[in-house]
Amino acid sequence: MKRITGKIISAAAVSAALLIAFTGCAEQKKDKKTDDKEYKSEVTEESESETEETTTEETAAEPSDTSDAADSASDLLGYQIIPASTEGGSDERGYYVFEDAEDMCPYKIVIAMGERSTGGYDIEITDVVYDGSALVITVKETSPDPTDFVTEAFTYPCCAIELTILPDDISVVSESGVEFECLNTYLDGSDIEDGWLCVIEDGGGEIMRKTYVYETADGGYEYINVESTTTSWGAATWNDVIKGSGTADTREEVVDAAEEFGSCGFVLLPGDYQTVYTVEDFVAGKAF
Repeated sequence: MKRITGKIISAAAVSAALLIAFTGCAEQKKDKKTDDKEYKSEVTEESESETEETTTEETAAEPSDTSDAADSASDLLGYQIIPASTEGGSDERGYYVFEDAEDMCPYKIVIAMGERSTGGYDIEITDVVYDGSALVITVKETSPDPTDFVTEAFTYPCCAIELTILPDDISVVSESGVEFECLNTYLDGSDIEDGWLCVIEDGGGEIMRKTYVYETADGGYEYINVESTTTSWGAATWNDVIKGSGTADTREEVVDAAEEFGSCGFVLLPGDYQTVYTVEDFVAGKAF
């Protein structure tokens, strides 16, 4: 297209020059040559301008290569996708973030489709994009056709991705553009400082909620709410996630905060996990 444009413009320039030559007179030859040079200069500038515009349009029209983005994400993250399953998901639609420091890829994002009343549902990861700080995971959700033969049982479709690092910003979206909510994050090594007065906790099985209580220099209290989760019943390893903190003037206010968090069950002292105290003991100041 560039060559065709150049030829058309060159032909126009020659025609114009010939027209001037035939209609001019000998006494005007010098002036004609000057005019001819100026005209050619204008035509050349116009040709270069059109060529630049054509090149810009052609470049903008070229489609982007999505494979480069995928390769970039793989190089930066070092991830692997876990095959989809109809078990192990959540009854809620959303995603969870887990950490297991002993794995080669210590971080795992489990994406749950939610509880379904039959089989035939599926969810899979179709795209992973990472720019160095933000991670966007795209998933495809599939539902059974009305004529499909499906299992008549509750299913919990989910899929997962394992990562070598945990990005600062994580988004999970469906191919239709619907964003998944982060249901919870379970990370190892949450920092609980020593020197706590006691811990008020409640729960059982796979989830425990704890409120660590500290005394402050002014005679008040500081508390930290922590959720501890194990990946399976009876497992020895627990993941602690700090869920919030605050201050209180009295022990009654600490108990109110623990009750709101869901940890208001019993009380333990540092280094003594055999003796169990009641919340009333804590309020009364017994052994604390």
